[in-house]
Amino acid sequence: MEKIKVPSDAELMKIAINDLNNSSITLEDRHRALQELNILVEPIDNANDLHKLGGLVAVTRELHHSDSSIRTIAAWILGKASQNNPVVQQQVLELGVLSKLTKMVKSNFVEEANKALYAVSALIRNNLAGQELFYTEAGHVMLRDVLRNSSIDIRLQRKALVLLADLAVYLLDSIDRNELPFLSDRDLLKSVVDLITASTDLDLQEKALVAIKSLLQLRTTEAQVFKDFCALGDALNKMRQLLLDLVADEDQRNYAMDLESLRSEVENIFHRKLVK
Repeated sequence: MEKIKVPSDAELMKIAINDLNNSSITLEDRHRALQELNILVEPIDNANDLHKLGGLVAVTRELHHSDSSIRTIAAWILGKASQNNPVVQQQVLELGVLSKLTKMVKSNFVEEANKALYAVSALIRNNLAGQELFYTEAGHVMLRDVLRNSSIDIRLQRKALVLLADLAVYLLDSIDRNELPFLSDRDLLKSVVDLITASTDLDLQEKALVAIKSLLQLRTTEAQVFKDFCALGDALNKMRQLLLDLVADEDQRNYAMDLESLRSEVENIFHRKLVK
């Protein structure tokens, strides 16, 4: 019975962590150990046990590995373990890796950049302390640069817009309304507005509109900045014409009509903010 006994998740995690702590194992075995942990941390109970077993320290160390694929999966694990988990969020933040992850978003390796931004988002979502640290680490500058870079992987821009929208909604829903200064940074706001007309990807445009909708409703964002510096009115008018043209295309008609409804809603919020 002992021979056929199936090891528990905790035992499997210990084995993988021990492998990561072994400096003499091959790159292939190190990658395998990380892949196993990436699967094992999906259940929240396992994620909560990761730090007790020494796993978070071992995984965060891999963020500095010379191999991009190792860094990528390490960031993926941290993001997955932190997702909607305040306990792990706090543990990872205390290890001081947010700065490293923010820098990894600028990596030339596409998957590394994407998984790093995924981890950053998981760490600061619904976490005010994480958001304040993100601001201290100039995370908003990183987001602005991602949104401005037309040659960057579009998945990265989508993630950046979703994160911005989530941050704004979190503050709108919070009782104390302690808004973060960087969400009213005019260069960041302009980088979001510009995507409405600079991109031809409808999904990206939709995510930009969703982000703008929430950002407009924050107390600290100024209507005149959206009007004069960001030229939001012009961008919304251009998008309306684009959507009118798409409505004529039977394959895109329904999606274009839904987008027009969202665009119109953003325009109304914008006009109300201007009146105030």
